Amino acid sequence: KITVLLASSTAVLVGLGLGLQDFFRDIVAGFIILSERVVTAGDIVEIADTVGQVKEVGLRTTSMITREDIVIIIPNTKLTTEQVINWSQNKKVTRFRVDVGVAYGSDTLLVKKILIECAKTHRDVVNIPEPNVLFRDFGDSSLNFSLFFFSKNLFRIEMVKSDLRFAIDAAFRENGISIPFPQRDVWFKNLPDNTQLPQ
Repeated sequence: KITVLLASSTAVLVGLGLGLQDFFRDIVAGFIILSERVVTAGDIVEIADTVGQVKEVGLRTTSMITREDIVIIIPNTKLTTEQVINWSQNKKVTRFRVDVGVAYGSDTLLVKKILIECAKTHRDVVNIPEPNVLFRDFGDSSLNFSLFFFSKNLFRIEMVKSDLRFAIDAAFRENGISIPFPQRDVWFKNLPDNTQLPQ
């Protein structure tokens, strides 16, 4: 029947039109990316909380490999409409940080010295700019410090941070500096004399 045929054709054309609309939007976004070079092959980018290295920028899609070695295909419109952090855009080293807390009574100057030494001995931490330490706050259970360092190893920076934490923990043990855990004191008031407290 002609009515059924027309209705089916209309549905197909509408679906095709919507699909082509997304297709051409990706094509236009691809032209923008390739012409402005906001993202190029080899860049380390972060999009939607996912960090990866761009493998190839195509006319419609961009391929990216994550730190877990998983290849992700991203429509180019996402790179032009969503917030994208390009860690490689400035072609310079990038600053990162590792946070650590030490017990009250610790030698704060010694803590600073150890943190800087641990950073300087890592092969992926650059010497210029030099690492530095910030005494952030007096916490509830600890003195809180932040180690700031610069590195060019943007893609595997989580491994660099892990290495630094291992080195810091070992150095703290050697120097008698402890990393505390949260503690709470519980006080009981006006309890009957025959009340048994938990062991």
